[in-house]
Amino acid sequence: MPAPVVTPQRTQQSPIKLNTVKSYYAPELMPLEFQYTKVGGTLVGEEFVLDRAGPGCHVVFDGMKCPLRKLHFHAPSEHRIDGVVAELELHLVHEILDYPDTYPSAYLVLGIMLAPKTDTQKAGPVHALAPWLRGHFDLGAVARASRNARQEYEVDPSIYLPEDRAYFRYEGSLTTGDADEVVTWAVLRDPTAVQGPGPLQLDPETSRLVQPLMRRYVLRNFALIA
Repeated sequence: MPAPVVTPQRTQQSPIKLNTVKSYYAPELMPLEFQYTKVGGTLVGEEFVLDRAGPGCHVVFDGMKCPLRKLHFHAPSEHRIDGVVAELELHLVHEILDYPDTYPSAYLVLGIMLAPKTDTQKAGPVHALAPWLRGHFDLGAVARASRNARQEYEVDPSIYLPEDRAYFRYEGSLTTGDADEVVTWAVLRDPTAVQGPGPLQLDPETSRLVQPLMRRYVLRNFALIA
């Protein structure tokens, strides 16, 4: 009788709950160094895919230049920070060029909680995520490169960064597709306000359910204030 086939259990899935007091302060975590420039790309649904170029628009992470490849949005947020669910979460997906030779993760994904804001006197109808993003890009949060069926734009990703760049870090997975466990996550603690065309309709179908932490640790690069 042949031995049963054992399927490896997935133990590093994302997203997760991020609890400040239960995370571990790691002062050795270096600040993320953002070298963002205006880049062109195509908006497809909830995803903005950059034109593939060199590492000109990148983050320096653990001494590595990690080029930005795409921006992906979720409404509501996938991660929960201290029990709070944000209206919108942005994932900035960076490629780790040293994978797999010298680094075990293929991607560095930066998570940012976004707070959509609108002119209350011109709120307009409630928008699903994809139409809301088209309006957000058209409102001048990015400069439009061209307008056609492909919806090509130029964007400076730095507009989404909060003033304080404190972050949580943990090892996890993609939250779309096959949810491969090849991601180092850096989730910024502070949210950023962004302009939109009107109220945003939350759709849980755009967000993956919170996953168990299992035997992982969540680190943070900021100390608690006594």
